[in-house]
Amino acid sequence: MYMEKYIATTGFFDGVHRGHAAVLNKLKCTGLTLNLPVCAVTFWPHPRIVLNNEPEKLKLLSTIEEKKRRIEALGINKVIIIPFTKELSEMSPQQFIVDELVKKYNIAGLCVGYDHHIGKNRTGGFDAIKQTCEKFGLYCEQVQPFVADDKVISSQKIRKCLTEGNIDEANSMLGYPYSLTGIVVHGKKLGRTIGFPTANIELKSSKLIPHDGVYAVRIDLLDRHNLKGMLYIGKKTSVDNSGKTAIEVHIFDFDDDIYGQEISVRFERFVRMDMKFDNIDEMKTQLTKDRMDVEN
Repeated sequence: MYMEKYIATTGFFDGVHRGHAAVLNKLKCTGLTLNLPVCAVTFWPHPRIVLNNEPEKLKLLSTIEEKKRRIEALGINKVIIIPFTKELSEMSPQQFIVDELVKKYNIAGLCVGYDHHIGKNRTGGFDAIKQTCEKFGLYCEQVQPFVADDKVISSQKIRKCLTEGNIDEANSMLGYPYSLTGIVVHGKKLGRTIGFPTANIELKSSKLIPHDGVYAVRIDLLDRHNLKGMLYIGKKTSVDNSGKTAIEVHIFDFDDDIYGQEISVRFERFVRMDMKFDNIDEMKTQLTKDRMDVEN
């Protein structure tokens, strides 16, 4: 049976940020030059989870569905998701390229990022990749780092920005607004009594949650999109002593019943840090100021 040949790139591509996009766009150009379709080979779950390398500390920027969708949106012909296993982690760079990529997926060449490594313990840098490709008659190309504002973009840097509440820089490096998706669940409904009803969000994945505080956001529901609102992340210490982190969004000029619905919030701007209030009136006054800030 005939299998179409592909020029490929490989990586975990968490967040599919602007640095990843640069590699994928270069891959597309190479595919056009060589008259071959292109594919992105990625992995799931994250290697740290499989190898038990402090998996509890790992919070990702994208789900597998989001990652696949963003790669496809960049015009890549095919996305191959390889299950990451301990057996795969033990492969040498040559084994991975030949046995996994060439024999299973008919990869005719590789276009990889400047710091990309493959194989056991990430021992295969570009020199090892190029050596294997030349040995087996495969195309090989290295993409130079993508630099924005004199900084090389990385998923790690984006995670750091989000954990510090630096949404502007995180979104700039991502190339799009960071988002969280979940289901609207019942809360204590305190916000409704003070004129600020909120949708309590129960996340659908273990994506990274940005720093506690209030954010300007855009909201997408099943049948409504790009609604404006403000999101709270925090422990609600003014009214709750459970210690649990809450994620609540107040959608402006909106009063529909959306319990049980899927909801996505896109972070636009950090408004303020979390605060503890002495009373409900003080909280209401601050929320009124927050809304004015977000709307202006």
